[in-house]
Amino acid sequence: MVSEGSNVKRILFVTHNLKGGGVQKITLDTARYHVEAGNDVSLLCLEKGIDLPVDFDCHFHTLDMKSFFISRPWLALYYCFYKLILRKLLPNSEFLWASYVYGKAFTKFLEGKPKFDAIFVNGIRSMNRLASVSQDNVVYSLHLPHALAKKPSSRYFRFLFKRLFSGKKIFCVSEFIRKDIATKARSLGVTIDKLAVIHNPCDGEKLSRLAQETVPFEDDYVVSVGRLTKQKRFDVLIKAYKIADIDKKLVILGEGHQRKELEQLIKELGLDQQVFLVGFDKNPFKWMKRSHFFILSSDFEGFVLVVNEALALQVPVVATDCGPITEILTGELLQGVVPKGDIRLLAEKIRQFDKQPIKPSDDVVKQLDFHCITQQQLAMVTKSARQ
Repeated sequence: MVSEGSNVKRILFVTHNLKGGGVQKITLDTARYHVEAGNDVSLLCLEKGIDLPVDFDCHFHTLDMKSFFISRPWLALYYCFYKLILRKLLPNSEFLWASYVYGKAFTKFLEGKPKFDAIFVNGIRSMNRLASVSQDNVVYSLHLPHALAKKPSSRYFRFLFKRLFSGKKIFCVSEFIRKDIATKARSLGVTIDKLAVIHNPCDGEKLSRLAQETVPFEDDYVVSVGRLTKQKRFDVLIKAYKIADIDKKLVILGEGHQRKELEQLIKELGLDQQVFLVGFDKNPFKWMKRSHFFILSSDFEGFVLVVNEALALQVPVVATDCGPITEILTGELLQGVVPKGDIRLLAEKIRQFDKQPIKPSDDVVKQLDFHCITQQQLAMVTKSARQ
């Protein structure tokens, strides 16, 4: 796949699936960058499910749990037991049971393959499933706050935290995520091999190229992007949009289990001709670029990549204070931030930006260059620092 050379690195990226989420998207973008840089890249999904295309030359795999269980029926029984009983009986303990099974399947997957220079296990779900993996070339990334960092320091939760985090190399995509883990680790005397903040990269030039595609929508609009889940609080956005009463349409890109609830809310508020759930689009950037401004209404986020993407396209941003947002929206861009869950204040901000949006300057995404970020990630493998 690549020419031989001492500088070529063998890199494996692990994600739970390739459905249309932020972790999956950034995994693909980073893997693609490494391929373009001449590295030998493999991509492993821990379960089936693909919405996002793998449009670059890599070794793509899905962990074949069915075949794994057929040859190991006792593990299949164990898997069913933990799924049906153990994880419900013991809160937040699923990683203990899942990692026993998935760790063995992952070890089997690696058999016969030359050693990877780096293995990046991306996201909480993947980390939980591969928590038992202890190879020195494995780096875990967290894109959302981890529940165990917020739990009380009882003997039970101390045990879980220590089992999950001890000795691991971990980078968090925001200080908002890292600080809770670091604080808990210090208070419990847990040693994490490496715990750093490495922001998600953003390729402004590529986004601008993709944004040149036409949009099948003629009216002026504001836009929001994300999976239709409770975390994203599109219900708050729709209600705020109703109160704001602006003349621009509201376009929401994404799919998820809350679609029917949101459709019902739109109908109840009489917004059938104003709010449009257009579904998942693999190229949301064309919608973002042509929008009057972008709106984020989430209750919490680990790192708001979509906000960086909007800024890279020089699109004004209104956002709820959902965690790391003030690490991204700084200076005059802070004027676009409102408290999370406050429908009336969000409505006021929508009305304000409708009249006078604050456009980001050219330098708002500096230091998020792919080369810079990927070098920081690779350095996690070679560095070993006690906190």
